[in-house]
Amino acid sequence: MNISRREILGCSGGLVVGAAGGVLAARAALGASTDVQRTAAVHPQNSYSSNPIRLVYNENPFGPPESAKKAIRDQIDLGWQYGYSGVMDLRQRIAELEGLDPRHVIITEGSGELLKIAGLVFGAGSHVVAPVPSFPMLVDYAVKNGARPDFVPLNNTMDIDLSAISDNVTDKTGVVYLCNPNNPTGKILDGQALRTFLLAVSERAPVLVDEAYIDLVDDPVQTSVVDVVRSGANIIVSRTFSKVYGMAGLRIGYGLGRPDVIRRLEQRRVSIPNRLGVYAALGCLNDTAFLESSRSALRAEARNLHSFFDRLNVPYIPTQANFVMFDTGGPVGKFLSYMRSRGMLVAPVSELEEYASWARVSVGLPDHMARFADSAEEYFKRS
Repeated sequence: MNISRREILGCSGGLVVGAAGGVLAARAALGASTDVQRTAAVHPQNSYSSNPIRLVYNENPFGPPESAKKAIRDQIDLGWQYGYSGVMDLRQRIAELEGLDPRHVIITEGSGELLKIAGLVFGAGSHVVAPVPSFPMLVDYAVKNGARPDFVPLNNTMDIDLSAISDNVTDKTGVVYLCNPNNPTGKILDGQALRTFLLAVSERAPVLVDEAYIDLVDDPVQTSVVDVVRSGANIIVSRTFSKVYGMAGLRIGYGLGRPDVIRRLEQRRVSIPNRLGVYAALGCLNDTAFLESSRSALRAEARNLHSFFDRLNVPYIPTQANFVMFDTGGPVGKFLSYMRSRGMLVAPVSELEEYASWARVSVGLPDHMARFADSAEEYFKRS
């Protein structure tokens, strides 16, 4: 349990009106999905144990689909080989799905590696513009390499303020970072407003749009800006298999951008993608049945969280991701300590004073969420 606040802040990362309610709601959402049902039934953290329940990293506890597991089994005896050919195949498959050429695609160790590479290539020694609070990895890495950060606060509805970000872009700006849906709020940007922003701002500086949670939104096609990549604008879209596909530990992500941009990123990559992760991604890339069942299960529990906070009159931000940001009503450290004492890890939102009472809870398995709801309700009734 010795995890620092800094480590938690750096993580990528229904419930009920009663314990049984969350379980039933999620089970109903799963339908005939054998992959997700099986995971929920046998997951080793289902029983209350000394291991903390991880509601902090925005992982998908339903885990990877059988299609990915089969691909790993088929490749395990070849684990002594580097996965170069698999990387090429994955680039080709992703390009075909997105209406691009493989030269527009880079495969990385999760989207985190891509964010760091972009922070180094475009941010080092320059000016980086990003909203706050948001996922900090690109900016943190750029700052470690000499960048000057320019943080733009969210507006009064906790949305990313595109106009203010545009106003802060100068001729010294190396890169602009946007997370959509944003982590930790779970809110999305209006698609048309975002496209207008990208086409204008990318003329002055490259923009990286982090779409780690894109598969969870109401309308992924309208929300995603891959079409702006196709137009030739100077933007990068980052994606990952860590969230809906449940493969965070396998470390496979990818980026989409202009071929000249992808070449610059490739020159600074620091790792060879995990062979088993690459083939797992190839195995599940077209597994639409799992994608839909996993998405439905995560969204059902997120809706249950909304209902839970509504019932207790706890302020929260309606999410389009697999986490919910909420106001604990007091110092967030007090709430985090209480939940740790109940065997659960929950994340703070930001070190900024205006968010000193806000926390973020990741969506977990139904019984994890029931336990969260019981413990959180005890806390709020005592406070």
